[in-house]
Formats: sequence, C-alpha cells, structure tokens
Amino acid sequence: MASHHFLGTGVISDTLAAAACRPDELLDAVGRLVAGSGLAVVARRAVPFPGGGLTLVWVLAESHLVLHYWAEEGYATVDLHICDYRESNAAKARRLVDSLRHFCFLEGSDSWHEHRLNRPEGLATTAARQLSTAAP
Repeated sequence: MASHHFLGTGVISDTLAAAACRPDELLDAVGRLVAGSGLAVVARRAVPFPGGGLTLVWVLAESHLVLHYWAEEGYATVDLHICDYRESNAAKARRLVDSLRHFCFLEGSDSWHEHRLNRPEGLATTAARQLSTAAP
C-alpha cells in the first residue's frame, strides 16, 4: 500500500480570505473541491482562533486534509494525506492539490512538496505474526 502526502504553503488568495469569514461555508466550498476530485469527506470541523486564524479539518475516506489559515500573517498551509488502500488515488490527490492551489493561494505564491510513502512488502504480515505470537 502506498500513500501520498502533499504539503503546501503560500499567500492567501482573495477567494480564501473572503470564504474564511464564514467557516461553515469554507468547509462546504472545500468539501466540493474534495468531491470534485473523486475523494470523499466523512467528517469535517473548523476551529477559529483569536485574530481571525482558523484550522479546518476534513476527514476523508482516503485519509485527511488540514488547512491552517493565518489571517494576521496573510498566509495558509495545506496538509493533504491520501492513502491507496484498494486502488491508486494519486490522480485524485493531484486533482485536489491543483484545485486547492487555485482556491487557497495567490497565484505564483504557493510552494508544494509531495512525499510518496510506500509500505515495504510483507510488513503487515510480519506485524500480524508478531502480534499473534506475543505473550498476553
């Protein structure tokens, strides 16, 4: 099984700044971006902080998306982790990153890092065997 981890940061776009004034609407708007990429939201939450900051979390069927918004500083970060459990979700993850890039960040200000994580073959079998032979 593999997973895809994307970290992005940049200057807040006008679209994000306007939406951040209404956290429930921002949760909805980003939820539509998630659905449009082919991924699925199963839970979501927005937590406001003094000074206009927000942390927003979307629990996805495929893992999670977290958006940190610093109004006073004028920037945001995105943390997207997508797992390949039954199928590759790499293309869906990249579609979502592209949508988030345009929605969240001022054009040309964003920076992204992608990490692809692969579980070594046999790791789950080895762990299961160790658990079944461990003394209670």
